[in-house]
Amino acid sequence: MKELAAFLAILMAVAVTAAEATTTDTGKLVPQDAGGVVWESAAGRAVRIKVPQLTLEDASDHARLPFKVELKGRSLEQGQAVLEYLLSLNDKGFNISGSATLKASLPADSQADVLISHLELAFREAVPADVEAVCAFDVQGEPARQMGLPERDGCFKLWPLAPDGGGAGRFDLGNAAKGPVPCNALGLPVVGLVFDARESPGTPPALQLSIAADPYCGSYFQAQVTAAGTQVALRTTYNGAVVPVRAERRTLALEFNRHGADGILRNFYRTIPEIRPGPPWLQGIHLVYYDYLSQKGEGWFKDLKVLADRIPAEQRGGVAVCLHGWYDYYQHYAYDHKNGKLLKEWTAFPGTYKVPMSLTDMHRRLKFAKDLGFRVLLYFCDGTNSDEGAPDFNKDYVLKDKAGKTFPGWKGPDSLGQPWMMDPSVPGLREWYRGYMKALLDEYARDMDGLVWDETFYIPVDFISHGQAGPAHADRAMMSLVAELTRMVQSYQDRNPDLVLLAADNGTTSYALVAHGTYQDSGAGEQHWGPSMFANYRNSLWSCNWCPVTGAANNQIAAEKYGLPQGVSNGWGDNCGPSQMPPELLETVLKRFTKNVESKRQHLRYLAP
Repeated sequence: MKELAAFLAILMAVAVTAAEATTTDTGKLVPQDAGGVVWESAAGRAVRIKVPQLTLEDASDHARLPFKVELKGRSLEQGQAVLEYLLSLNDKGFNISGSATLKASLPADSQADVLISHLELAFREAVPADVEAVCAFDVQGEPARQMGLPERDGCFKLWPLAPDGGGAGRFDLGNAAKGPVPCNALGLPVVGLVFDARESPGTPPALQLSIAADPYCGSYFQAQVTAAGTQVALRTTYNGAVVPVRAERRTLALEFNRHGADGILRNFYRTIPEIRPGPPWLQGIHLVYYDYLSQKGEGWFKDLKVLADRIPAEQRGGVAVCLHGWYDYYQHYAYDHKNGKLLKEWTAFPGTYKVPMSLTDMHRRLKFAKDLGFRVLLYFCDGTNSDEGAPDFNKDYVLKDKAGKTFPGWKGPDSLGQPWMMDPSVPGLREWYRGYMKALLDEYARDMDGLVWDETFYIPVDFISHGQAGPAHADRAMMSLVAELTRMVQSYQDRNPDLVLLAADNGTTSYALVAHGTYQDSGAGEQHWGPSMFANYRNSLWSCNWCPVTGAANNQIAAEKYGLPQGVSNGWGDNCGPSQMPPELLETVLKRFTKNVESKRQHLRYLAP
């Protein structure tokens, strides 16, 4: 009876405030006297957007203390509702005040049945305790029957929602994905509610509601069947006991559609409109080549000439080649940060091969590959590594844990000293990356198709760094840094619309969500494909294969089972490029390439359970 009374109260509130409603072609927003708002969707389902709920955890006894959330003001106009709340908590020695702003909008430029919601939190003083924020939605009518989850292993799974039960999934980042019941990790921060089952091929596809959150913080999604319908909630736990909480923002997108798993997944990208999809050419790549400045720089020319001789000109756009090892040191990369310019001349592999290099030679190398008709990429950097042998090595940027432990990075023939992982939350390091990116784009934007950021996975999920400024969420900082540099690349697309930034998560992190795709150093191992898929759902997913001879089976699996590009390389591993490979093996690789190019085969975007 309590649930029925609550539902009747909602209906009465809708009637009372109908005159204040804001309407678009795809729905209506109606304010509620209690401080929430109701979305009357075009699908005929009413969704009540509840007042945000905030609680603080007292570390002394783990008691959960609720914030008082008081409506301060609201406005509705042009398809948008803005609700402002005052936050306060005065209990057990805590005296905290702040504000919350909830913005719900029906995008006028969208033909879809979609709602975009933003929640902004701000406290007068940083809160040194864990704060949980809950955005909850009551979906009225017949309850959902299933919950769809894009799980971390690359499988999209449908789980039943029992009348007396529910379901949950978590997207890990920033130690924020915490909730009341254990659940599986997600590869994409989105879930779906399926309201009716498709009984037979002749019946309409099931109505579903997709609920997505932005990827800049962790998320815990929970669905629960109620007497009046289905409640779905997004929980975010800000780890203020370690990193005090001052201001936070979340973006959510809700969409009703009948497009199955793809309809659920695509809705996620509404939460990151600042990150554009990768250009179409990415989808047509079926062979990738990595050159680690092989044969002291001459392997690039020999290998690409062999590929061009064997591949018809009209198919060479299906090949992407990446120039690696061209720089002097990690986190110097032939760049002078003091004047914001690339060096005119330098020595690549300064401690081993000592290859003379210059801007003139770089342009020559890039032009050689472009003139052959290949897509050309430039190695951007190796994670956040910095070579301690570099002249500008800055120990203040080094990544540290609470105990002061530091972490070595990849040590290869292209580094002079020991490389160390650097902390992406440090403002000075972030400023360096912005300057370096600008210098590269100013010089090479018209000569290349993009940049490859190798080993982004070096900053692990839920890692808290302890630099000079105090603790910070290194993984959230890395996600925002990748997004910032992706936007820089996009800002040069007026010069070259084909420019991209590719990440390399190796299936363990999800920074590619805010890049244009992935070119990861995973050896084309099958075990890495599934966990990498959802992070690259709308974009590309490639792997470097440093062992195209001894690891030839990985190329067959990639091309034939998954529709993914095969990989060849030179300068590491087998150290055997196309100009040196056994002719029959190269022939086999090229036959698979031709078959997938001619059939315009699409790569798998997720796996069946």
